[in-house]
Amino acid sequence: MTTALARTPNGLTLTRHLLTAGEHLAVEDRPDQETALILIAGHITTRTGDDTHIAERADPFTAPAVGWYFPASTAASVTAGPDGADLIQVHAPLGDIRTTGPASPVTAVTPETRGHRSWEREVTTLLAPPRTGGLLLGETIARDGRWSTYPPHRHSISDPPRETALQEAFAFRVRPATGFGVLLTYDDTVADACSTVVLDTSIATVTHGYHAIAAAGGHDLYYLWAAHGDTDHHFALHTDPAHAWLLDT
Repeated sequence: MTTALARTPNGLTLTRHLLTAGEHLAVEDRPDQETALILIAGHITTRTGDDTHIAERADPFTAPAVGWYFPASTAASVTAGPDGADLIQVHAPLGDIRTTGPASPVTAVTPETRGHRSWEREVTTLLAPPRTGGLLLGETIARDGRWSTYPPHRHSISDPPRETALQEAFAFRVRPATGFGVLLTYDDTVADACSTVVLDTSIATVTHGYHAIAAAGGHDLYYLWAAHGDTDHHFALHTDPAHAWLLDT
């Protein structure tokens, strides 16, 4: 098993497990956290109590999401199928709002098309309150070199309804797998932006500031996104004023 982990300062944790055939993963009982498992690609069998669930997904570009949501104090075990699995495990701290009940499947709804022209992308929201205690989770696909999370926006300041404070973690896939994408982050102006190259199976976090993501020309870029706030539990995005005019085009 190959494992990579990304954690934000507010306790949101994203772990990527690349499981080989027959490998096992234990999902621990966490009384103060809620958990999501999302299958990116492959085949897995998940057992929770007396229930057994089997799921497979060819890849995130052609097949819809499948996974499970685990309220606090829920344990499970996962076994990879004959072709292994690319599996994302997300944990988020629970505050005053506590989720209860058994584990439940996560299934994709019809993707929403956002943006247009060179920043058109497909967005699917998989988890959000009130089903969760605060965890927000979904998937985005930017095809053929397009931008996403665009125009650049932030969710750094708790000032609802104008803006909410959420920290975010990402897990990427690229098609073809030899390609790449770019994650831009900045606080004030894009001239001061930091760029991070993302490859197939990269993970990353954005804890503050404006951000935008681009796929390399001729490539499709997929990413799972998970967001969590200490007190805010929904997205209210503040678009960079220098680029907000794009929202009216």
